[in-house]
Amino acid sequence: MEDMATKSNFFQSLIESLFGGGDAEAIKKRQLKVIAKDLARTKNKFYKYSNNTADPSLAKFFYDIYKVISPAQAMLQTATPNALKNMILNSAMTEETSALLSGLSEQSLTQMAKTMPLKDVQTKVKNDLDQFLRSFDGATVKKIDMLYTRLMMFDTFCKFDFYFFLKKFDKTYKERDFDRPPHFQPVQGPYISEDLKNFIAAAWVLPFDNNWDLLFQTFKQMKGTEPVSPNNWRRVLAKLRPLRDKRIFESIIQLITENPLYSEKIRPEEYRIMDEYLQTVKRQVLDTLNTLKEEQTFGKIDTYLKAVFGSEDVKELNFYNDENNEAFTRKGFKGYLYCDPLRYLRQFMVEFTKKDLNTLSDILLVRGKWAEQQQCAPMSNSLHNLLQILGKIDEFDEKMSESGEYGLKLKNYLPRCDRERDAHSIISTILGDANDEAAELILEASKNFVVYARNLKLVIEDFAKVPRSVLIINWKDLDKFSEGHLKQMGVEAYKKIFNFVNLMQNFQISVNEKTSRR
Repeated sequence: MEDMATKSNFFQSLIESLFGGGDAEAIKKRQLKVIAKDLARTKNKFYKYSNNTADPSLAKFFYDIYKVISPAQAMLQTATPNALKNMILNSAMTEETSALLSGLSEQSLTQMAKTMPLKDVQTKVKNDLDQFLRSFDGATVKKIDMLYTRLMMFDTFCKFDFYFFLKKFDKTYKERDFDRPPHFQPVQGPYISEDLKNFIAAAWVLPFDNNWDLLFQTFKQMKGTEPVSPNNWRRVLAKLRPLRDKRIFESIIQLITENPLYSEKIRPEEYRIMDEYLQTVKRQVLDTLNTLKEEQTFGKIDTYLKAVFGSEDVKELNFYNDENNEAFTRKGFKGYLYCDPLRYLRQFMVEFTKKDLNTLSDILLVRGKWAEQQQCAPMSNSLHNLLQILGKIDEFDEKMSESGEYGLKLKNYLPRCDRERDAHSIISTILGDANDEAAELILEASKNFVVYARNLKLVIEDFAKVPRSVLIINWKDLDKFSEGHLKQMGVEAYKKIFNFVNLMQNFQISVNEKTSRR
């Protein structure tokens, strides 16, 4: 249709140039008069060329469409693009494919990995994934893509701003008000030309056929209601089709803009969502399996170490360390059981507790005005205990030196353990006592960190309630000491403690009974 109009304009211009049809302006005026005459012969009296005004009948035409699609517009305006896409995708799921997809979720795979060897999980997931992907054959994929394409066309059409357009004809008109007849007045053509262009772009891409039942059935299946009555929608299409075929709105735009060559190029977009969706499912499943494999290979400890210390190396203790431990493990002793968690604890104390946590506590506990002073006692006491534990760690480590309480005895009895039974037993007892002391330090520190974090969480929540906070009454003054970053400091400290406590929980730390020691 557009090609015929273009050829007509071309030949008309050629004839006029060959036979001296006049200057360009005169030619344009003659062309516009022809367009106006052709438009006047139609039954649609939407526009008056003589005074360049849009007739109220044009507004009435849009009003009638708006009345039909208004419920759909309200429904679609509250739906996110992902929600619409998921509606179409979910409509394609059978009970079998839904069950397969649920079993392939990250949560299901993670749970499965807790009860099955990872190799068995990988085998089962591969079979389930292949079965899920095979269930969507070419015909099904094409059907879903076409359905989604039609939905996007419907969505674009319904979201055309009918209210904005109608408001130009009746300034008193209220959005979605269909209870009282509007009082439309003529408006100047240039005032609505862009609206008509936008409407053409939204409307002429619609398929003017009767294959809309599946889309409305999908709405009813997934949303419980149809966006519009199918019969009413068919009436809307019946009204639009002759206007598109006869290029009524294009002619009006040509006259308004005084551009007889104006022609809107309509290119319906075809959406391909199924291939992308299936690839996304496959990628997410494989990513989850890789994550599970990585966690099993490197362990949760590495994950928490990175969260707490980043890439920073954690310094060994001076004496209670893996290097000195080798002398005992070579002899068959359990040796130093808690070298790693204890050194992690000490570094966390030095790098975090004495610095960041102490700074935060100074603001909250010292400068903060608490509604009831006893409410800050748990945080204050736990911090005090933690700072004391740091000194106890160094004292304990010193005990393991060659001149220390434990280290001296171990140094004397270790050379004799192979030939003296009592020496072997004494070393086991000393190592047990040392490990118990290390375990007590770790457990005590973890308990105090939990107490501090639990109360810090309450403080962070209290900050969010300003000005109705109930714990601290001078939040605004306190925030100044952190240059407006107090809440962020609290959140980061909470996360840090949370990750550290989880790190400690991944070590089997306990105070052993004397009878269970070697």
